[in-house]
Amino acid sequence: MRILLLAGAATLAAGTTLFGGAVAAEAAPTGAVTVEVSKLILEPGEYGHTGNVRIAIRNTTSDPFSGNVTITEPIPAATATIDGAGGCVFIDTTPDNRTVSSCGLDTIPAGETGVVTVGFQSPAKPQPYAQIAQQRGSVEVAGVTAGFPAVFRSTTGSLRHPHPYVQDTTGSLTVTAGDVTLTQQPDGSFAGRAPVTVHNNGDAPHRYLQTEIAIPAGLDRWPGMESAEGCAGASELPTPPGGNAFGCMVAGGQLAEGQTRTFEWTVTAPAGTPAGPLGTGTTLLRLSGPAVQQSDAANVDAFTITIAG
Repeated sequence: MRILLLAGAATLAAGTTLFGGAVAAEAAPTGAVTVEVSKLILEPGEYGHTGNVRIAIRNTTSDPFSGNVTITEPIPAATATIDGAGGCVFIDTTPDNRTVSSCGLDTIPAGETGVVTVGFQSPAKPQPYAQIAQQRGSVEVAGVTAGFPAVFRSTTGSLRHPHPYVQDTTGSLTVTAGDVTLTQQPDGSFAGRAPVTVHNNGDAPHRYLQTEIAIPAGLDRWPGMESAEGCAGASELPTPPGGNAFGCMVAGGQLAEGQTRTFEWTVTAPAGTPAGPLGTGTTLLRLSGPAVQQSDAANVDAFTITIAG
């Protein structure tokens, strides 16, 4: 089963090598399982990085084994997908903001091996040199722990002589909103789309973007957004007198460093609304993860709202 994940320092088992093959853990006292974990190589893309870890869990008993696998990510907000396990939830966060996930394993017959594959992502800009995360990830099954390093491959293909990877801790988004003119619809009401462009200037941890809009009085209460992944009230933008503030999760998941995304807010007004300038709206975007939100206001922009004559 594939699980898509939207929402203490790890330790390495004895004998771990930085760039070796599988990382093997010692057997649990009960001898129930052995665990091997591949290294995590984060491959550079046009923007950001992706990679996966293969977890091999061997049932060393004479009975079927079922239990949980616990995964501590090496980089905050990096866990993206989990295949081969079900019911995955985030159960904890380390002091340095790395997520701990727990999943139920499919039953492993006696003497056989079950495989879980965990996909990871990073918004970090690809670099001409390799990098290595300062913390290691870990996997635990039935008291058996195995660790794994996370290495960023360079844009030249090298894994040699990696630099320490230092991730941003503060968000760095730039937002531009376009003015909108509401035109009359067949039922007499008015509607228009306010385009929004967001550019990410950093690699602070997050899994998705959250956005808010504040609209003045005279518009219908609830604006809309195509492909929004969950909406609720706003928590940062103030509500204008007589107006409304609203927030949504932006479709598309993580926004990598250097990457740009666009979407549109749909705003409407009732029939009979007078033609001309109606007021000013405001939109805001922020990262979903543990990064400190920026204070330079580059992630907020205003736009004018006009009713067509």
